[in-house]
Amino acid sequence: MLQISEKDNKLFDMIVKFKMVPYDMVRKIYGSPWTTYNRIRKLTGRNYLQKVNHYIITLGEAGIAYLEEVRGITFEPLTKMTAEEVIWRWQKVYEIGSREYILPHFISCWDFKRETRNGNSEMSDKNKMLCVARGYGIYRISKEAAQKTISEFFTDIKEATTFGVEKFVVLCESKEKVEEFLAAEERIQNIGAKEINVLGYTQAGLKILDTIIGIPDYKEKILNSLPVAKTQSILKNTHGDFETEDRIIHIGAGDIAAKRRLQALKAVADKTIEIITLKGLEDRYKGLEAKIIALELSEFLKAVEYKDGENR
Repeated sequence: MLQISEKDNKLFDMIVKFKMVPYDMVRKIYGSPWTTYNRIRKLTGRNYLQKVNHYIITLGEAGIAYLEEVRGITFEPLTKMTAEEVIWRWQKVYEIGSREYILPHFISCWDFKRETRNGNSEMSDKNKMLCVARGYGIYRISKEAAQKTISEFFTDIKEATTFGVEKFVVLCESKEKVEEFLAAEERIQNIGAKEINVLGYTQAGLKILDTIIGIPDYKEKILNSLPVAKTQSILKNTHGDFETEDRIIHIGAGDIAAKRRLQALKAVADKTIEIITLKGLEDRYKGLEAKIIALELSEFLKAVEYKDGENR
């Protein structure tokens, strides 16, 4: 009988989380290429693992049975896992979920759908949400997305809110798609989301995503880095904004849902609105009567104590 090791269980856990994993992750778990090769050969030979293609593996029948019988974990493999469209979607899910700041909080779209299934009610297979992490639904708009597809993202977001997801991050693969998404949002009412952060799918955008998900108190860290935090009494309101006697301070990474909320608040509150965001994201608050302070990305990351992988 094959003895399952601690590293084997770590690999199984990653497969449960992502449904499939690339060989790069396997090598990180086992270490040397030779050790990895030998162990995967033994595990596939006993059907604990199976190859999806030349660079992706998943659990085999023996691995699924082991998890259920020994560890009490139920694994639902992807259907049609070798299909091009399934692998394409899985790659996008994995690229986000495997980031160090995201991984501890990550639930794949497939597991989220399973966990929120309630009788005849379940999220549509057509919903393009990739995952949920710390309560945020994460979407990615490709640079080839047509206008009709961009409109469908709002339908997807509305549906996700009915399953308890109220905050979102939308990653756009090009500046043009950012602009198209923002224009579409202006035409749509009653989305129902409390927060929609619209970012570019760039290294900068991904670091901002890391911050939103992986540093829950990032807004407080930003606030404490500013002079206002040292001179006035500040309270946090139910919307996550900060208030002083004469100001409402919104700290956000391009949250377009905040604009309408702050516009409504401005109409009834005799307070100045101050927005602290990043340079390049000021247009997310276009049309709002407010003082905008735009931080450089380096200032933002320093204030929230962001650390790249090699420094974590």
